Amino acid sequence: MLRILYSVPLIGWLLQDAIEGPVSSRLWFLANLGMLWFLAVYFFGVAAFIFPLLALAGIVLTSIVVLTLVR
Repeated sequence: MLRILYSVPLIGWLLQDAIEGPVSSRLWFLANLGMLWFLAVYFFGVAAFIFPLLALAGIVLTSIVVLTLVR
């Protein structure tokens, strides 16, 4: 699966450097993701801000349910 992602020209290079590179490259990768999100909000408005948060809310709710069911 990672081999397919690595073959995408720009995203693959950044992802490969973040996974296999030093710690500073991971921080730069997170900074790039943050800037990408900021630019999406700038160009597309509040919808680009709310949709990722709604997805994260579903992930958090699912993880809470899974953690409380497993004993």
